[in-house]
Amino acid sequence: MTDYFIGDLQGCYDGLQQSLAEIEFNKGKDTLWLTGDLVARGENSLATLEFLKQNDNSIQTVLGNHDLHFLSVANGIKSKNPKDKLEDLLNHVDIHQYCDWLRHQPMLLELPDNKGYMSHAGLPPNWSTEDAIYYSAQLEHILQSKTYIKFLSNMYTNTPALWSQNLLENEQLVYAVNGLTRMRYCSKEGTLDLNFKDSPDSLPNDSELIPWFDFDNQRFSKIKWIFGHWASLMGRSSNPNIIPLDTGYVWGNYFTILNWQTQETVKVPACINNYKKYCYIFIALTNKNKNLADTFYILKS
Repeated sequence: MTDYFIGDLQGCYDGLQQSLAEIEFNKGKDTLWLTGDLVARGENSLATLEFLKQNDNSIQTVLGNHDLHFLSVANGIKSKNPKDKLEDLLNHVDIHQYCDWLRHQPMLLELPDNKGYMSHAGLPPNWSTEDAIYYSAQLEHILQSKTYIKFLSNMYTNTPALWSQNLLENEQLVYAVNGLTRMRYCSKEGTLDLNFKDSPDSLPNDSELIPWFDFDNQRFSKIKWIFGHWASLMGRSSNPNIIPLDTGYVWGNYFTILNWQTQETVKVPACINNYKKYCYIFIALTNKNKNLADTFYILKS
């Protein structure tokens, strides 16, 4: 039995199937762990969600911000993002079954052998693992209750950005959902910054922001933390116990698959069908530009 971890699927069904074939995944014995953002920007969120739902016994996933946003769109709280490709899923006769399956997934999972945790975005600053466990459970309780639509309606805010035990209950839950699904950077005091999305190398020289995992490194001295969400990291972090797995397959890069037992990784490049689409564009352009044609030949080779 093997535990495999993979970054954000984003509705890339073909890439998921290609990845499972690459690792010879056995759904009768193996377990697939997913970092969330199961749906949205890829070509086939419906097939992706149907596959996960049908193979629920061999799947462990947390929820990401795109999954929560899909629930909001499906319930009429928010409008569709033009960049999302959710029409087939939103128009499906069984949409409520997909919504129910999603909202019964956890916000946080403990890793095999009790060696750490997985959430979509990470561990919020000024939180202990005990805080993450407690507030994840609170979020899961609300999402699985009859009042979950009210919570979804109230979660679209960037405040509060700084954690305090003195926050009101609804403020604590908003901070929790932002920290667990949207966070990338924070200040040295722990205030979340939910706007800057690029890699740490791209931070302005005068920026005081730090990646969330560089806030109080001692929190990760004895545990591992797996997360997705932050594709621009391309799998890199400053701490070997911090494991980012979103490597931007949906943007044309690749899936990174971690074998938990061996700690080896496999990279699965973006699907050949996406590559062909860009090839057709190049071909059309190269008919009019000899230099570009030479460039295309080199790239294709």
